[in-house]
Amino acid sequence: MASIFKEAAPALKGVMSSNKAGVSSGSGLALGVVTNVSINFNQQVSRIFDLNRTNMAADDKAPMFYVGGRSEGQCTLGRLIGPGATGCTFYSDYGNICQIEDSIILTFQGSGSDLHCGNANQATYTLTSPILVGVGITQNAQDTMVNENAQFMFADMECKAGP
Repeated sequence: MASIFKEAAPALKGVMSSNKAGVSSGSGLALGVVTNVSINFNQQVSRIFDLNRTNMAADDKAPMFYVGGRSEGQCTLGRLIGPGATGCTFYSDYGNICQIEDSIILTFQGSGSDLHCGNANQATYTLTSPILVGVGITQNAQDTMVNENAQFMFADMECKAGP
């Protein structure tokens, strides 16, 4: 039997569940109730064009160079202020510019990709020399939750895949 929408017919390649997905800290950081995490890591790259016509490529294209620069990272942890041992120690541990912690280690675990939702995979990111640079706290009138966004900057990031 032919599919009604032949070009749009999908083919199942596997299933996964996000019910057990989440983040944990391997650095001893008391995360509390985490509602979202955002990590951005960027490398500055300059594109330089050579105006010297004698350096033109054989196909008459202008020579261009990439110049790699410094890297910079930002991380935001969205948390609920409430249960858990987070308190103000979190701020003093990561907000003191004179005593920067070595790293924050975040492990993200997804759920499986086989037909029975097993074989969970994970990635561990080490954020080097993190410093707390901002804290935002909000509460909405329609609920009683107090939300916090803690913004960090960090110097370098490493990634390790696997269990």
